[in-house]
Amino acid sequence: MIDFTRAQMTHFTIHSVGNKGLGEEMINSEKLIEFKDDFVKETVLRYFLAPFKTDIYHRFKGKVDVSLASVANVCEDLFTSQKDFVKQAGKIAKHLYDQSLHPKIKGGEFYVCYFKDAMLDGELCDAVGLFKTENKEIFLKVFQHLNEFDIDCENGININKLDKGCLVFNTEKKTGYKLSIIDTNNRIAECALYWEEDFLNATIKPNGYYYTKNFMDASRGFCEEILTEDNNVKREDQMMMLNKSASYFKERDKFDIKNFEKEVLVQPEVIEAFADYRKDFNKRLDLTAIDEFDVSQTAVKKNQKYMRSVVKLDKNFHIYIHSKHEYVERGFDEEKGLKYYKLFYVNEEQ
Repeated sequence: MIDFTRAQMTHFTIHSVGNKGLGEEMINSEKLIEFKDDFVKETVLRYFLAPFKTDIYHRFKGKVDVSLASVANVCEDLFTSQKDFVKQAGKIAKHLYDQSLHPKIKGGEFYVCYFKDAMLDGELCDAVGLFKTENKEIFLKVFQHLNEFDIDCENGININKLDKGCLVFNTEKKTGYKLSIIDTNNRIAECALYWEEDFLNATIKPNGYYYTKNFMDASRGFCEEILTEDNNVKREDQMMMLNKSASYFKERDKFDIKNFEKEVLVQPEVIEAFADYRKDFNKRLDLTAIDEFDVSQTAVKKNQKYMRSVVKLDKNFHIYIHSKHEYVERGFDEEKGLKYYKLFYVNEEQ
């Protein structure tokens, strides 16, 4: 859990980082920013920190040669001393600028902050904050002059929509520190990894979220690739397995492979087939098999939409089947020459 209730922002710089590939400029702060009042400061802090509510953590893949620019190197220096904060923040901004080469990467404001006494999973530590604004919105402003009114437009930042952010916590240094990353503007495939990999050189940190996501991905893959009609498995049985897998994670805080085999897979031949599939799945993705871990409900919610039992019939109908697979029958109408599904139910909800 991330808690900045008692944290203090001690250093703050703003930079303009354009698209280097398009020849846009980069302008660095020459001094620390000071807020004109507490309201502005609190608004900025809310904009930066409110989105960080997840249990998904990352880590730096590793330090690079100290002669080269990297976020990991600079953060380590900042945790040691903030004496040259403006200069060090400029190094990070320059590194971000050097990664901004694809023509679809948007330029914007880049902010570097230093926080004292942040709380992370019960541990008190400092943190470096890196944030980028890429999208602007038009806001209306209404002015009152006695009994008369006027209205105007301004281009500004929506404080409820942080485009990109990263909190680097001064903990677990030996394994690449602990990072929390936000990237809500990564829908363009060519730019999807620009913030997380090209700039931060980060990878997801093995924890409950990591293990839960990987196992749910393996379960879904097993159902979609192995439990198929080509392997003499009925569509209804495939959907039932998907539902049972999803329900298993929704109802538990701890995962145990033996218990999963007993309650979800059940049949010895299915257990054996899943074990073979999971071994191959982990090998393909270079994952380590973990048979016991804490279940992350964040991962469950994110993956639940992919584990839905949906029957897509041509382009006409979608049937969502959540449970009670015994109430579903499938057949073939010889007179019409078409397949059909028959559904049994008690009440129709309005």
